[in-house]
Amino acid sequence: MRLFNTLSKDLIVITYPSGGFGNFIYYILSEFADLTIKVSNDDFDFNINGNSHKTNKYTEIYFNDPENYIPYLNINSNITNKKILVLCDNGIKNDSYTKLKKNFPNATIIRIALTPPIRPVVYKTCVVKAMQSDLISETKNHLIEGWAKDANEPYAIRENFTLFYHNWPFKWETNHSYINLELESLINNPLNTVITLINELKMNIINESKLKIFLEDWKNKNSCYFQIYYDCKLLEAAIKNNKNIDLTYIDDLHDQGYLNYWIETKFNIKIPVWDFKNWFKDTYELTKAIAKLRK
Repeated sequence: MRLFNTLSKDLIVITYPSGGFGNFIYYILSEFADLTIKVSNDDFDFNINGNSHKTNKYTEIYFNDPENYIPYLNINSNITNKKILVLCDNGIKNDSYTKLKKNFPNATIIRIALTPPIRPVVYKTCVVKAMQSDLISETKNHLIEGWAKDANEPYAIRENFTLFYHNWPFKWETNHSYINLELESLINNPLNTVITLINELKMNIINESKLKIFLEDWKNKNSCYFQIYYDCKLLEAAIKNNKNIDLTYIDDLHDQGYLNYWIETKFNIKIPVWDFKNWFKDTYELTKAIAKLRK
């Protein structure tokens, strides 16, 4: 087992919030960028939750700003003029690079960034994929005092998610001091986003046809997390175009809570919890409520 030079300019450090597809990007750069170290990923597949943790990583994960990171290189091939990838898993609560840059002062840092519309996607992937838990039990109580007897009622759970997004506790916004990979762009246009990333890293794409197939597989395996993003866009378009669409298929309390947050923010209103304890059946009912609450 060898060590690599932490002062090297050939290091690429992938930073991401928990659930933010860091292993996925490690795999993509390993397989589809021409200057990265190539390893065997023949047995790679997404697991049942859609994660990419089976990707073959030849460097140790930089985990939670360790006191003593050991730069092991678990590969025997020639690395001359090759880019070395390091996965930085500091969690969703820590997007600071102060200690990271002391360990890798000359590295190129990729920042997997969150735009506001992508927050519910990453919160789901963080809790379900990274923590292997559920959203209701992991979400801190934001309800006001006096709600204790109602806390387990569906409308109270929904409202708690709404308040959670009004008090979003995490960062990971775009930072132009680094190479940003915005997840919203990756979901909307995976191929062009990956090609742009690889070009920004001053490398060229290889095996593009295989990459296209891989990206489609990724979107299919993670579609359950992306659905809230698509639903919000569909809702926005329906309201804008005065089109009535059925909403009864959106039965997840987290998703309803997030959409209530989006509605409240978009239209500068507050949805009374008790008055609307049964969620909206369609956009006709919703737009009537919005009009009434804006008066």
